Amino acid sequence: MKKKQIKALTSLVVIIIALAVGYFGSGHLNIGQAPAQTSTIASSGKVLSTSVKQQPLDFKNKRQMVMANTDALGRAVDSHIQLKNSQEPHVTREPLNYNPVGWHNYDFYYKKSDGSIGKMWLMARGHLVGYQFSGLNDEPRNLVPETAWFNGGNYTGMNDSNTASMLYYENRLDSWLANHPNYYLDYQVTPLYKGNELLPRQIRLAYVGIDKNGQTLTIKLGGGREQTGNGGATVVVLDNYAPNAKINYADGTAVNTVSPK
Repeated sequence: MKKKQIKALTSLVVIIIALAVGYFGSGHLNIGQAPAQTSTIASSGKVLSTSVKQQPLDFKNKRQMVMANTDALGRAVDSHIQLKNSQEPHVTREPLNYNPVGWHNYDFYYKKSDGSIGKMWLMARGHLVGYQFSGLNDEPRNLVPETAWFNGGNYTGMNDSNTASMLYYENRLDSWLANHPNYYLDYQVTPLYKGNELLPRQIRLAYVGIDKNGQTLTIKLGGGREQTGNGGATVVVLDNYAPNAKINYADGTAVNTVSPK
């Protein structure tokens, strides 16, 4: 074979290999991971996720926990569980050590119900699928920065009557499972980002009951925020904010909007 022919053949092989690597390294998710709708391909080969389609998991009559990989910015993308009440975790909860991307915290002033001024930490390391269902703590794919007010319904402590909080829905879904021990709960939690911002501006919850034959049962928890979603699910979209702060969602920094006087 002549030198020119060998050189041409070598170049062709290099191009074929480059195309193959480019395709398989372009952020396609492995089987068992949540399929994200994606935008730009980053230099790392991972994708910058926009949002994941809301859809219940295929029913397999067993506990399932499916999480998307963190995206090119290190952000959690989607967390999804299907379980019965008897399959909830019963293990001692360990302390949280992982700081999700964009994590900052501030000891901010806030106004109490009696008009006086208090001071409390602004942010929480928020689980997408709550610990009471997942049993996961230091799991990057399941954690995002959330305000304490949004996460627990209050500046300090817990208030599960606050319909703008995650806690309102988590506690009622937990009670629903306890009251329907033969049913499964399908629960999907998706952070909604704007462009390349590190903090989600909103969190989408989607939940539906499933019997042993795979038939769905609509779950309604009240609160005035529920809408009808795909696959028989009920969908709620909540804002990740706090009344006492102006948050820069691009990097997680914040400014206190309540004066100490």
